[in-house]
Amino acid sequence: GAKMHVELVSNPSHLETVNPVVLGTVRALQDQIEPPLAYSVLPLSIHGDAAFAGQGVVAECLAMSDTSGYRVGGTIHLIIDNQIGFTTSPEYARSSQYCSDVAKTVQAPIFHVNGDDPEACVRVAQLAFEYRQTFHKDVVIDMICYRRYGHNEGDDPSYTQPLMYKAIAERRSVRKLYVETLVKRGDITVDQAEKSLTDYQAKLQGALEQTRAKTTEKVIAAKPPAPIGVVPHFETGAPRKNLDAVLTQLRNYPSDFMVHPKLLRQFEARDAMVANDGEIDWATGEALAIGSLVLEGTSVRLAGQDSRRGTFSHRHSTLIDYLNESRFVPLAQIPGATGKFWVYDSLLSEYAALGFEYG
Repeated sequence: GAKMHVELVSNPSHLETVNPVVLGTVRALQDQIEPPLAYSVLPLSIHGDAAFAGQGVVAECLAMSDTSGYRVGGTIHLIIDNQIGFTTSPEYARSSQYCSDVAKTVQAPIFHVNGDDPEACVRVAQLAFEYRQTFHKDVVIDMICYRRYGHNEGDDPSYTQPLMYKAIAERRSVRKLYVETLVKRGDITVDQAEKSLTDYQAKLQGALEQTRAKTTEKVIAAKPPAPIGVVPHFETGAPRKNLDAVLTQLRNYPSDFMVHPKLLRQFEARDAMVANDGEIDWATGEALAIGSLVLEGTSVRLAGQDSRRGTFSHRHSTLIDYLNESRFVPLAQIPGATGKFWVYDSLLSEYAALGFEYG
């Protein structure tokens, strides 16, 4: 087949920020090519489901998609819809039925496809490409799939989605399902499938070894700026009896509530840490601060992506039943408290979510 030049635009940590950069890069190339060949430069944007629904820059890019100064002849949007945003379930991540619904604002066709069916994914990709090439408009592929492991190598998703991850653990991988289909149809043999896997793993291992063998120069970082002065000191302590009441409440949940086994061990470690009058960790200090404020009559609202569990699996302000996923918030039930405590997992938003809390 014909060769194709592919350019990957650097993506910063801020989700979806790269989208307009991709569009600008494509438009710059198109402006150097005479029509009608300009649209041979094709932008492909790959998104996560929570980010596509939650980040305002997605809507901004869609809004500019058919204006004269920003038109690029249509973008193919591929959403890796694994039905979770770090620890946030879809019902907390958006108000629409599908993560792709924001694309309806520009009447973009949206194809929902099963990620466990590779051939269906290929057919949808071909259809999306043909639509873009014919009508020069945006088109969306919502590939519905799942994330087999945690958000990163240290993440345990069973804290927040125990039932979902029990189902995933019992499900065969995409490769195994597809190999079974191909063998059953007589397209390949089991030996051919295993050889293909072995060859590909060897290729990956070779690339890894080649990367590890490379040496890089050490970069000397700039010196840190001079200190700006002493931060004022404020007395923020609370009576010991209040702290004890909060600590007791952190372990106070319904008798029929099944706490995650790993979390129980964390509770025991926290109890031992407090009992020894030693240093406490960040999570315990934060819980004591929130609980003591609520107890004294100051209401606290904590909201943001993954705020219930905490990005580093440290907070666990909302306990989730390991068997049925019911929820319990200990700090919202402190006996005698005159303040209230609310904690929410926000949609995957920064600008609007911050503005809401500021308001």
